[in-house]
Amino acid sequence: MLLFKLECKRLFSGVINKLVLLLFLLSGAFAIYQGAQGYKTIRIDQYKSKIVFEKEREYINKRETLPETGSLAYYTYAPTEWQLSPWAALFVGQSQTSMAATKIQALALQGQIYDREIVNPTQQRTGGLDLGFVLVYLLPLVIGILTVTLISDEQQAGRWRLLNALPKSAFSLLSKQLALRFSVIWLLAAALLTGAALLLKLPFDGQFWIIAIAITAYMLFWFALAGLIMSLGKSSVVNSLGFLSAWVLLAILIPGAVHLYLSNQFQSDASLQASLKQRMVLNDGWDQDKQAALDEFLRHEPSWQDNAPLKTSFDWKWYYAQQHLSDLAAQQEWEAYLLNSQRRQQRLQSLSLLSPCLFFQLKLNQLAQTSSEHYLAYLGQLVDYHQTIRHFFYDFLFYDKQISKDDVNNFPLFEAKKAPPPAAPYWLAFSVIFVFGITLFSALRLRKLQPL
Repeated sequence: MLLFKLECKRLFSGVINKLVLLLFLLSGAFAIYQGAQGYKTIRIDQYKSKIVFEKEREYINKRETLPETGSLAYYTYAPTEWQLSPWAALFVGQSQTSMAATKIQALALQGQIYDREIVNPTQQRTGGLDLGFVLVYLLPLVIGILTVTLISDEQQAGRWRLLNALPKSAFSLLSKQLALRFSVIWLLAAALLTGAALLLKLPFDGQFWIIAIAITAYMLFWFALAGLIMSLGKSSVVNSLGFLSAWVLLAILIPGAVHLYLSNQFQSDASLQASLKQRMVLNDGWDQDKQAALDEFLRHEPSWQDNAPLKTSFDWKWYYAQQHLSDLAAQQEWEAYLLNSQRRQQRLQSLSLLSPCLFFQLKLNQLAQTSSEHYLAYLGQLVDYHQTIRHFFYDFLFYDKQISKDDVNNFPLFEAKKAPPPAAPYWLAFSVIFVFGITLFSALRLRKLQPL
């Protein structure tokens, strides 16, 4: 007990150690607040979209006569939402840089997905400050500052030979020092995670414990790396530079090189081409044979074959037919964009094995359902819902039926599909085995370290 008190006093006596721990705690608290505010903003936007839609529907139903179907379809903005997990407040991923509350019309879909460049998902790929950033990038630095100079400080103070001469080996004492530092840092990380869960009312379910185990394995990796560097028996300066170099390599250089490679390998302007082609086809349709355009549309949508021919220079039937034809013209580019995004994400998953930082961050985003895969799934839901809206209005447009108030009340609403539960975390088991192997090797190296 006396030795434990002395080690605690030694750990918390240094100004640097206390400052590092305090900054880590404050950074984590601020990241939780920042992520929670971003998640709250998204949820408010999604809620407002629904309220505005309901108010508009009430306003239409209060009118004595309803607008014609084509006009009603043109001004109907149906709300949708990317159903995010509450964990998105802690691991934002792509949730705060992509459209999470898109409003869908019966018009061409390609003109709606990329109608605001500021949230174009192909141009913004980084998230904001969140707890994941603190754990992935700042936590290793805290570990390095508190551990990597333990042996070298004893060597420079001339106590290393004396410690090895004691009945209890220096390795036993060093193990206790590392265990103490691991416990302190783990408790701080656990306090941040638990406090965030209580503040945001997150369930303490299996996903919570998977994240906790993943954080523990990630910490063990960096402690093992610090042990390997200490086992070389170099000076404090060399050890500190060695750990910092490893952090720069694993946290910055390798992830940066991976993203640079992916940007060059999967560089594609298919999304821009899809939006541009859709707009050009739509605009060109005004100067072309409208009846021919309607006939072309009916070849793709034969369910509405039995309709009267166009009577005037402008007919809502032609307008919505031309809208859909412009989407069909850009279908190849749209599919190319989706395929390119999927391949890019698959390659990123494979290359993330080169960096524990990148691997850990991707897995946290997947657990929080804020990854690129989940965003692409949301886009797929938008495509399906857009077709549902089109077909709803087509029943009235192409059969010259007037929409009624009951029809307005029966307008199909967007139903967000819940993301499937995370698959069995086999990656976590492999990660624990990998980290255990490194830790064991590091421990054996430290045990064999002799005084200089």
